[in-house]
Amino acid sequence: MNIVFDFGNVLVEWNPARLIEHHYAAPDGKAQFADALADTLINHQDWLDFDLGLIDSRELAERSARRLGMDVDGLHEFVDRIPHVLPLCEPTIALMSELTDGSHGAHRVVYLSNMPSAFATVLEARCSWISRFEGGIFSGRVKLAKPDAAIYAAAEAQLNLDPANTLFLDDSPRNVHAARARGWRSEIIVNPHNDQSVRNALIAHGVLRD
Repeated sequence: MNIVFDFGNVLVEWNPARLIEHHYAAPDGKAQFADALADTLINHQDWLDFDLGLIDSRELAERSARRLGMDVDGLHEFVDRIPHVLPLCEPTIALMSELTDGSHGAHRVVYLSNMPSAFATVLEARCSWISRFEGGIFSGRVKLAKPDAAIYAAAEAQLNLDPANTLFLDDSPRNVHAARARGWRSEIIVNPHNDQSVRNALIAHGVLRD
């Protein structure tokens, strides 16, 4: 079987509010500062353009700083720091590594992740385990992003995936539903710091034994 891993909240923790808390001091009287900034910064077309590889981190910072009334240099520093400090989901990484070494039978293990190319480059240098994947797609390198059907089609073509024999593991219901619409098997991962969610998905699709 082809097993396709997402990165964010499957292999690495993606919690923008927590990243903001570690970088910025909340203004007095604004207890929800990190959550509010994460929402307005990440859930915007500017960040999607960054994910898509249409703009770099400097242009993202300039656009977002103008829109949010923030210091552009400080915001640029924050964005560039992110891939260096993303926490790793060690239990899931260990399980992925088992799948690539043949411990659970012969499976092709690849990835499909919405990630800016600059983040991907840092993580590839930081995380030796990425080399265990047979291949994969980062959105910033193909100018496509989930849940657009086009990125799943690109994955099928570039990674030689038969939808009926492909299991996709992702934390986003929208991304999972988009994969299912193309005929992929797909499961939502709910706890990246405990491999049980991934393990249960693999058991349900016959990759692992209960």
